[in-house]
Amino acid sequence: MNDVPGDPAASAEAVEMTVPEWMALAAWVASRAPDPAEDAPDLRRLVAPFTASGLHWPTDADRIAARNALLREVCRRRSPWWAWDETTWAEAAGPPSVGPGHASVDGPRRLGMLALGRRVGGYPRLHITSNKTRLRPLADLLHGADATGEALDTICGHLRTWAVSEHEIDVEVVNAVLDVMIHADVDRVQHVTTEHLLAVLATTKPGTSRSKGVTKISRVLTHLRVIDRPITNNTLTGRGPRPQTLASVPPEWLAWAQRWRPLARQEPSSVRGLFSVILIAGRWAAEKHPEAVSPESWTRDIAAEYVADTLLAKIGDWAWHNNNKTHFGKPLTAVGRMQRLDGLRVFFTDLIEWEWIAPKFDPARVLTAPLHVRSQRAANPRIIDDAAWAKLMAAGLTLNPEDLDEHGTPSAKAKGGPRRLYYPIEMVRAIVGVWLFAGLRVDELRRLHLDCVTWDTIHDKDTDQPFTACLLHVPANKTSPPFTKPVDPVVGQLIEAWQQVRPPQPDLEDRKTGQFHQYLFSYRGQGIGSDYINGRLLPALCRKAGIPESDSRGALTSHRARATIATQLLNARDPLSLDDLRQWLGHKHPESTRYYAQILQRTLTAAYQKAEYFTRNVRTIQVLIDRDSILTGAAAGGEPWKYYDLGDGWCTYDFFAKCPHRLACARCPFYLPKDSHKGQLLAIRDGIEQMLEQLELTDDERFALQGDRDAVAALVDQLTDTPTPAGPTPRDLGRTTSFIPLTQLTVGVPTTGTPQAEAAEENVPPGRPESATDDRHPSGSRPASAPGTD
Repeated sequence: MNDVPGDPAASAEAVEMTVPEWMALAAWVASRAPDPAEDAPDLRRLVAPFTASGLHWPTDADRIAARNALLREVCRRRSPWWAWDETTWAEAAGPPSVGPGHASVDGPRRLGMLALGRRVGGYPRLHITSNKTRLRPLADLLHGADATGEALDTICGHLRTWAVSEHEIDVEVVNAVLDVMIHADVDRVQHVTTEHLLAVLATTKPGTSRSKGVTKISRVLTHLRVIDRPITNNTLTGRGPRPQTLASVPPEWLAWAQRWRPLARQEPSSVRGLFSVILIAGRWAAEKHPEAVSPESWTRDIAAEYVADTLLAKIGDWAWHNNNKTHFGKPLTAVGRMQRLDGLRVFFTDLIEWEWIAPKFDPARVLTAPLHVRSQRAANPRIIDDAAWAKLMAAGLTLNPEDLDEHGTPSAKAKGGPRRLYYPIEMVRAIVGVWLFAGLRVDELRRLHLDCVTWDTIHDKDTDQPFTACLLHVPANKTSPPFTKPVDPVVGQLIEAWQQVRPPQPDLEDRKTGQFHQYLFSYRGQGIGSDYINGRLLPALCRKAGIPESDSRGALTSHRARATIATQLLNARDPLSLDDLRQWLGHKHPESTRYYAQILQRTLTAAYQKAEYFTRNVRTIQVLIDRDSILTGAAAGGEPWKYYDLGDGWCTYDFFAKCPHRLACARCPFYLPKDSHKGQLLAIRDGIEQMLEQLELTDDERFALQGDRDAVAALVDQLTDTPTPAGPTPRDLGRTTSFIPLTQLTVGVPTTGTPQAEAAEENVPPGRPESATDDRHPSGSRPASAPGTD
């Protein structure tokens, strides 16, 4: 009789009701007496919960009504209450009654049965099993109205200071707080644990108001240091492969992969990607080498075969879990092949380094993509076109609430009133300003601290004039510690405008460092979502700017702004050096900076044009071809047939392109003045064809053609003792200072004052005496191979 119902140590006989207990209960029910004798020995076990449960009954009448209802249910069901399951307790409580206006009402009988089922029956979700239960009266009955009110004030009070709307508090938070208190059977929020919250979420449909309320409660409890961290959408399910995905991998291989995963040293997001490709290798091994479904069984031949199959694999091969079959059957891209091989290489390298398996091959050599595959993974930062970027910048700096397509209250929409933004417009403008000017990764932008901006006065080293610089403190990223970078002052101004109206917010944990900080972009107790910029902000900016949300390089994303800013800084009029840009972007390795900062095509084209590579090395000269000399065979007999235009004369030397005196003809016999009799006849002679010939210039000739008098003089001096095509040197010919400009090769008129210009003014070829009327050699002799003149 003294055994406690439900005690594991109690005997089977003690769990069952005795005959005297049944007789006493039946007699009381038959008599319809209002109250059984509570001190009657035969009813002591049945009425024990009403004296030991610790429920906070509003009145004795309520307690008596619940007690009598419980006893009658025990008699009717012929089963003691301590033997009831959750369904029986819910049936015994019955549906809620209907009050005035057809509203559901939980009377003392129903609430008492639910409270007893929770407290003495041990069913924490009985109020959910029994549908349409009013939670506030039930929580008051379990813990007292004062304790329930204090818990609600604590949770809702903090959320109100964080600017959470009253609508969210009423619809989501209040019932969630009561639900947690009933489930956990605690009268203070300080006694709630993460396990209690997760248990509530486990029986709540994701996305409902109840589940949203639980996540808000977790933020308050984290702020109060009751629990370690808030609950997110991924807390219940976690991130990673689904159970059916894991079931497709050989158990032995899966065991090794799951043993490796918690110890991996990469970023969590990187570990998730590596884990997926490790599972792909396990499925491949099960298909190709069932004897090697364990990493310790892999040999160099098996690893080499896996590399070969990966290079020929198609999208979807051994992936199994990928539900997106849009590109299935197409060859893997170079990036996809490298991801599969790189992931498996990391896996085997760690297993060998940690001495989990004996090394049978070198993963760094065997599990590496060939050079021709690695070379296909070219840098592709996908910068945004300047015109589109300028429009986005203009739209971002003039952003107004009506430009944001965010959901408002239903009443406001129906009445055509202003929309209620989820985030204040000052916060949105600050986010846009940082995105447009700071070149941050989206993770860095989301994790900016509240005091991330400082101002400093700096003197310009060129003008010695002071100016105010805005410095932005960037949190630790995936490759470097925290650092500071200069940004445009408009960024600091927009951030300060948001700081002026920002309501108090809780400290949030930095997932990189594990420390708690005040985040700049925190509102309603949480930071902005990882997809807020891409999913909401960018579409709004594109609509305002009148540009599509994608271009030839793909969709406009937050990260493309980083590449665009880096490229513009590198291609500015006074560009940043690669090392300066590396520090500004927060890169650890210069290779990362080169990946983002591509030289713009127009900048490269302009620089190439300015370099004049072609014109510096190749010039054109006009050439006359005497077709009659060729047809009659006179050219074969030594007669001139090819005439190079030297401005004041013609050169009849067939190999003028190889002549070292091209810019300083010394009146060799091959020179034919245009004002000579033969030169004049040549201009009007039939059978003459014109053409242009390209000449490759030496450095000295190039400088001479660019108008450098010193270079011209140096060139003449160099050629003084160089034989002409006819044989004699300029010194022998007595014309050491003669110079004939190739007008077809130069740009503009010779500089006034030069010998060439003075000779041109006098219509006398430079280096030739005025009395010369023919083209006879100055020495009075003619080489036998030189053609004569009239």
